[in-house]
Amino acid sequence: MHPTTTPLETATALLAQLEQRREPSYARFMALRTKVSSRPESVLGIRMKWLRQASKQLGRLLTLDEAIDLLHPRACVWYEYKILLGGVLGRLATAGEGTPLLYPLCDGWAVPDYYKEILALWARQGNAELQIVLRSLAEHAHDANPYARRLTVVAWLDLLRYDLVTPTTALQHIIPLQHDEAYYVQMAMAWLLAEMTLTGESSLVEAISTTITDSTVLRMYQQKLRDSRRTATRHTP
Repeated sequence: MHPTTTPLETATALLAQLEQRREPSYARFMALRTKVSSRPESVLGIRMKWLRQASKQLGRLLTLDEAIDLLHPRACVWYEYKILLGGVLGRLATAGEGTPLLYPLCDGWAVPDYYKEILALWARQGNAELQIVLRSLAEHAHDANPYARRLTVVAWLDLLRYDLVTPTTALQHIIPLQHDEAYYVQMAMAWLLAEMTLTGESSLVEAISTTITDSTVLRMYQQKLRDSRRTATRHTP
C-alpha cells in the first residue's frame, strides 16, 4: 500500500515536470534577443503559458509559507521562478505580505512588467489593499535596484486600466523620477506617458508638456507615442 502523497510533495513533483519543459533555443532567444533578464544565465527557457498554468496549480496545493519556502530560494536564482513565485503570491498573499517579496526580485524588464499584474490584482481587492500598493510604489520609487524602480512606474498602467487611480496621480509619481538615468526606467516612463496621452484628455496632455522636461524621456515618449499611433492605425478597420 503506497503512502498518501502530501500536497507539498505533489508541488515538488510538479516543479520537476515543469523543468522538463526547458527549451535551450528558447532560453537563448529570451536571454540574448529579448533580454528578459539582466543575467542571461538565469533564463531556463520555460514558456510563459506553462508558468501561468503551474502558478495556478501551486496556488491550490500550497500554503503561503510553503510556497515561499519552496519557491523563493529558486526565484533568487532563476528568471522563471521569479515569474512563478509572483503568480503564486498573487493567489495566496495579501498586498502587505507580498509586496516586500516582489521588489527585491525585480530583474530585467520582464519581471516588473509581470509583477504589475500582481500589484493590480491586490489593489482591486479593496481600498486598504490599494493603499498598501500605492505606499509600496512611493517607498521604492528611489530604490537602488533600477528594475524595482521600473515596477513603480509600469504598475500605474494597470492601476489606470482598472480605474483605481487617476492619470494626474500617476503623473505626479513620475515627475520626480524623470531624470532617472536607467534605460528601462526611462522606457517605462515613456510608455506610461504615451498611454496617458492616447486617452486624448487635453488637460493631461498639457500637464505632461509642462512638467516633463527631461530631454531623454521626452524623446523616448515621442517615439513611443508615434509607434503606438502607427499600431492603432494599422488595426483600425
